[in-house]
Amino acid sequence: MAKVTGVKSVDFKITAYGYGVVNWNGPTSLTGEGGTTVDNHTLPKLRGYSNLSGKIKEETGYKYRKEASDIDFSKTPLYISQNCIRHHLFRDQSFDLHYAKDKNLIDVLASITGLIRGYVVPSSQCKRTSPLLITDFIDQLGNGNFEQMGRSGSKEKGVDEKGKEVASNSFYSKTTFGDTEYIAYGSISIEQLQFISLDKKFDRASMIIKEGEGEKIAERVQQFIKSLDPSKEPKAIFHKNYVRKGTIFNEGEVGILLDNTAIDILVKETLSMLEELVIKQAKGYMCVDTVEVDYNDSHKMMRIKRHPDQANPEPQQDYAVYFEAQ
Repeated sequence: MAKVTGVKSVDFKITAYGYGVVNWNGPTSLTGEGGTTVDNHTLPKLRGYSNLSGKIKEETGYKYRKEASDIDFSKTPLYISQNCIRHHLFRDQSFDLHYAKDKNLIDVLASITGLIRGYVVPSSQCKRTSPLLITDFIDQLGNGNFEQMGRSGSKEKGVDEKGKEVASNSFYSKTTFGDTEYIAYGSISIEQLQFISLDKKFDRASMIIKEGEGEKIAERVQQFIKSLDPSKEPKAIFHKNYVRKGTIFNEGEVGILLDNTAIDILVKETLSMLEELVIKQAKGYMCVDTVEVDYNDSHKMMRIKRHPDQANPEPQQDYAVYFEAQ
């Protein structure tokens, strides 16, 4: 069996800087003064953090909460979740999938969302797996602090869940951050990027097509990719039987295969989007500083993380081809 050779993934390391928190976790139950449980402290997302102290009240089994100051930012660092990153990375089209129907899926497929972000349409189960993997952005500085705040405005009494009148508390607190510096890693899978399934055989059809529509869809995808770099001539080739190399029964799918040029255009566009990523919200901001790239032609996943000295900043081979027309 012939092995697949070439660039199998494009891995990258991201360094970013910022200030404050852009991805909050919300109000968290903690222990306040006098040992009472309070729910008016807001925490950012902290990797590995639990608000439970580990102490249990034996009579009732109640689990005691930690105090707001009981945080070690070197052990539970601030992070921006990958979901938040993906939302802002594809922000231009972040709400378009609400309007995706079976009849207009060609508009979704021939877009950066369809080709890179991926999608699922629940009504028809049409979907495209995203070739883009991104880890959480982990803060390296740990400049967190406790901040007590007061709410201005009315101090009128409120009503609890049982309808009982209670005194209004205008004070609340937050764990805030100063300067931040993030490190994250990611990868673009060439196998998932290069092939667009139009076949329900393996439950991964990007859209449902009729006889004779395949060539038109391939042409539309090709035109979109060319619009990203008009100086090049990408190819999106339709065929009725693309077979994954190395399979036993040679069962194929109807689909579209992107050539080396088309893949390269999409890779470069994705890396450019990452380099230009800025998030400004929740009284904080984050901006990508550098993106280090490895055109990975080895079998080592995320080589740039464990063996950065072996990384190829420029492709040494063509992109690997995982499917062939039969």
